[in-house]
Amino acid sequence: MNVDTQDTLYPQPPTALRAFRLRSLATFAGPGIIIASVTIGSGELVWASRSGAIFGYSMLWCFLYAGVFKAIQVYSAARHITLCGEHPMVGWTKMPGPPLWFPLLIAVPAVLLMPVAFSGIPEILGGFIHRLVGYDSVATAIGPWQGIEFWINTWSSIVLCICVALAVASSYDILEKTSLVVLGVMLTCIIAAVAVLGPNLPELLTGLFVPQVTDFPEFVRRPDLAAEFKDRSPWLEVALYLAAVGGGAYDYIGYVGMLRQKRWGLAGQQVASREELEAATKTQPETVHKALIRSRAPFWDISLSFAMVILVTLLFAVLGKLVLHDHVPALVPANNNLLTQQEGFLTELHSNLKWVYRAGVFLALMGTLYGAFEIYRHTFVESISAVAPRWTTPQRVIQLRRFIVLYCFLGGLTMIWLPEGIAGSIVARMTFGSIVSGATACGLWCFAMLWLDRVRLPAPLQMRRALWWSVFVSGVVMTGLGIRSAYDYFFS
Repeated sequence: MNVDTQDTLYPQPPTALRAFRLRSLATFAGPGIIIASVTIGSGELVWASRSGAIFGYSMLWCFLYAGVFKAIQVYSAARHITLCGEHPMVGWTKMPGPPLWFPLLIAVPAVLLMPVAFSGIPEILGGFIHRLVGYDSVATAIGPWQGIEFWINTWSSIVLCICVALAVASSYDILEKTSLVVLGVMLTCIIAAVAVLGPNLPELLTGLFVPQVTDFPEFVRRPDLAAEFKDRSPWLEVALYLAAVGGGAYDYIGYVGMLRQKRWGLAGQQVASREELEAATKTQPETVHKALIRSRAPFWDISLSFAMVILVTLLFAVLGKLVLHDHVPALVPANNNLLTQQEGFLTELHSNLKWVYRAGVFLALMGTLYGAFEIYRHTFVESISAVAPRWTTPQRVIQLRRFIVLYCFLGGLTMIWLPEGIAGSIVARMTFGSIVSGATACGLWCFAMLWLDRVRLPAPLQMRRALWWSVFVSGVVMTGLGIRSAYDYFFS
């Protein structure tokens, strides 16, 4: 490396990064906001509300700890690409063992599970639309589908077609701005509802900080709920809730890739080898200072977005307790009716607020699918770049992104129209996805980042002790919870 390259490896950081000010945070709101908008649909509206409806306050810890640990997990990878310009998926190809084993372990389930999201989320919204239009459930089967199943599939297909059209026609900037608006509106309404209804703070704080997994309450044995909860372990609900906060490993592969568009640090600008980084940090002491300041950009993006996700998730879980769990009889989002019950979150304040809720549902879930297309395009390209780099020429990248949109669309449409007896219910599919690419994959990601940090970055740029231990603890806890849930799924 020549002197000129050393001098310009990390350009002078902007003032907004050098001196922290609250108003500067908006400058670094980027791909993390898209992650937030993608999960605020099914994650908060459905699974967080379902948690409060079933367990009251006792599962709040799932959402808090999962959100914090995942934020640490994602930052470890975002920091890496900012400092050296290389996506962790590429670095993991050099891990000891069989060739490409770890990137394939993360990427293959991620790609295979994409159609699950693109069938489950449209079906959640399709069931909501079916009840809004007031069609009576049809007892007579239509072909291999039950009457209500056929109509939900029809609405779900329409939703998916609209979202793929938006994804193809949209730009990243439009997506980012739309996501900010959706998050702001939803957060304002839900904070107001919680403030008016008033939770029991001691019980809330106990559920928030004291981990516990209790058995299902007796009311889930009711005839209308028995089929879904029969032989179902509470640990499978834990798997759903852990995946609800901030997404899964497949989302984070794409998120880290999207940082190239922000051009934070070396992301999207150049890939510096360890030797180049060592030379720059030894001969130019200011390089380390500038590099670490540059790594603040993804830190603020991730902190802002995950704080938003955790807050909104907890608010929906609390409303699930106050409105659904405490209702007589208890109301539980279940079967193919996963959104209707939550309308009470706002109609408790005023009956006309049902229109705010309905508009929010459409914005949130359509935004989830809209953003997922963008993220998964990056997930797929980054995965191919790691395991088959010759396929990722600029022309082929365009083709790969078109392919993954088509794959998600056709895969989702196929799963929507597969009879429930073959594809499984919405909850069953989402549970399976959470087990395969949820907490366990996120935990293993943390351990892989600890290895990569040591072998890829020179000592001055490696994680400091506090961050290293945070990543390690996140890996231990998420891997442990994931394995415990998987045990109940496969062996109980």
